[in-house]
Amino acid sequence: MGQHYLDVVQYILDKDDTSPVEIEASAPWPAHPDAVGIWGWVEMKYADGCRIILDSGDWGEPVTQGKPYIEGPKGKIYPGFRTDPADLADALPTLPEPEPMISDFNISVKTRRKFGLHESNGNRSNLLVHLANVAIRTGRKLKFDPVTQHFVGDEEANRLVDQPMRAPWHL
Repeated sequence: MGQHYLDVVQYILDKDDTSPVEIEASAPWPAHPDAVGIWGWVEMKYADGCRIILDSGDWGEPVTQGKPYIEGPKGKIYPGFRTDPADLADALPTLPEPEPMISDFNISVKTRRKFGLHESNGNRSNLLVHLANVAIRTGRKLKFDPVTQHFVGDEEANRLVDQPMRAPWHL
């Protein structure tokens, strides 16, 4: 389900065409070699400094408690749509409406325009879950290249990207 929650975040942040460049996690180590167990938080940082912080609340000290859901150069949005500055929400009606996504696949086919939830932005949203998984499993801060979609200078992390298939499956 992680990618479904994070797809909206990617869209809001206008990150559908890129991925984080640094990923760091807090979790008990060593992680299980075949799966991610409990974890505390994962921080994913983009090249422009934008950050996504996932806080499980299942292990360690929570890092997002009392912090805003979204923070930008002009203010912060907290749970319950409380804002700082207080009148930030008043500006919402003045913002331009985003171009509507095509949400009917039949219309997408007939007009030859991309469906709103297509393979490219789906890949980027799903990738966030996998980046978090690898950071938790390796137990260290990772550098990631959004163009090549590989970890920079970390063969152990890259082996987790392209794991061998179990028999009888193969490519």
